[in-house]
Amino acid sequence: MGVLLITHDLGVVAEAADDVAVMYAGELVELASTQDFFAAPLHPYSQGLMSCAPLVGNHEARRLPSIPGMVPLPSELPAGCAFRPRCPHTSERCRQPQSLAEAAPGHLVRCWRACPSR
Repeated sequence: MGVLLITHDLGVVAEAADDVAVMYAGELVELASTQDFFAAPLHPYSQGLMSCAPLVGNHEARRLPSIPGMVPLPSELPAGCAFRPRCPHTSERCRQPQSLAEAAPGHLVRCWRACPSR
């Protein structure tokens, strides 16, 4: 039996899931075991999500970072990577369509930076 859990709560994901699938603008951008994902998120959107999560046990009053920009409307998706307009690592290559590729054993990502050999 399997359960599909859809959430933005990374703490729940860490505790309840065996595998993590990260979606952005309706597209799967990263798929990995929970352990591998939390050890090293590879897609820039996944990295942004992780940087926005509050640290457990940190009681220092600070403003959490956010990912600049907005998710594009489905009718206004940019060419290539949908995260490109918000990505801090964008390049001309990001305008080309990307497919999921194995960046590490069992760790799939839709970003040429994580899989430079493709």
